[in-house]
Amino acid sequence: MIEYIKDHYFWKHTIGKFSIFDKPIDRLYEDIQIIIKFSYIFFLVLVFNNVFNVQELEVAERINPLWPLLLFKGVPSVYMALYFKLTLLLSFVLLCFKSNNLFLKVFAFFNFFLFVAFTNSFGKINHGLYLPLMYLFCLMFMPNSKTEHYKAKTILMFATMQFFLLLSYSLTGFWKLFWGVIECFNGQVSLFSPLSMRNIIILQNQLIEPTLVGAWLVENYHLAWLLYLGAVYIELFSIVVFFRANLHRVWGILLLFLHAGIALTLDVSMYGAIMCIGLLLVMSPFNKDSNFKEIIKNLPIVNALIKIQKNMKKV
Repeated sequence: MIEYIKDHYFWKHTIGKFSIFDKPIDRLYEDIQIIIKFSYIFFLVLVFNNVFNVQELEVAERINPLWPLLLFKGVPSVYMALYFKLTLLLSFVLLCFKSNNLFLKVFAFFNFFLFVAFTNSFGKINHGLYLPLMYLFCLMFMPNSKTEHYKAKTILMFATMQFFLLLSYSLTGFWKLFWGVIECFNGQVSLFSPLSMRNIIILQNQLIEPTLVGAWLVENYHLAWLLYLGAVYIELFSIVVFFRANLHRVWGILLLFLHAGIALTLDVSMYGAIMCIGLLLVMSPFNKDSNFKEIIKNLPIVNALIKIQKNMKKV
C-alpha cells in the first residue's frame, strides 16, 4: 500500500512508526468491505429511529424550507415523510445485499440528503444527521472491482472518510477555543472560566427539563469545567489522531464517552454521529494494537512534551 502513496503530497505524511497503511492491502480491503456492509444495517436502525419518528413534522408547516426542497414546496409534509420512509428503507435493505451498487448508493444519498433538508426546514437546525450524510456521500466514490487499483483506492477513500470525521470534531474544538479566547478578552465567562460549563447547562435547562447529571454538575461546577476542558481537548486534537493508527480505537471510544456525557448532561443524543464513530474509528481497519505506555506517549500534547524534553537533553 505504501508504494502507492510514498510520493503523494498528502498521503506520504501518514507513513511512520504508527502508519495507517502498514497492514497488507488485501486485509485492509476485506476489513473495509465488512465494515461497509455492516454500516447499512446501522443505517436501517437510523432510518427507523429518525425517518419513522417524524409524526410532529408530518402535520407541521415548513416555515423555512431549505433550497433542496424548493421543488417540493407544494407537497404536504405527510407525503414527503411517507416518501422518505419507503425510499430509504428500500435503499438500505437492498444495499445490505448489493453494497457496491452505484445506483443504490447514489439513490440512498440523494434521498437521505433530501430528508436532512426536510427535517431542517421547520425553523430549527438539527446537526445530528450531518456525519451520516458525509458517510453516504463518500461511499458513492468507492470504486468497484472494474476500476484499476480498486483495492488501494477503496482504502484511500475509507481513510478520507476518517479524515473528514476527525476534521469535523477538530473544527468544533477550534471554534470553542477561538470564541473562548475572544470572550476571555472581553471579560465574559469563557472556556477558561470555571463557570463556563455551568452556564451551558443552565442555558440548556431553559429549553428542557434538567437532567440528573446536569443538575449535579451545576452544583459541582469545578468538576464540570474540568470535564468540559477534557471534551475540548478530545475535539481539538482529533485530526492529529488520524496520523496515529494506534490511537484510532482509543480516540473513537473517547468520542463515544464524549457523546455519552453530552446525552447525560444536556439530554442531546446524536445516534448518527455515534454510528459513524463506531464504524470509522472503533472498528478502524488501520488500528494498531499497542501497550498502554505507547498510547500515553503518543497522545497529542504529551507526545510534543516528550519531544521537547528529548531535545533539551541533547542540548
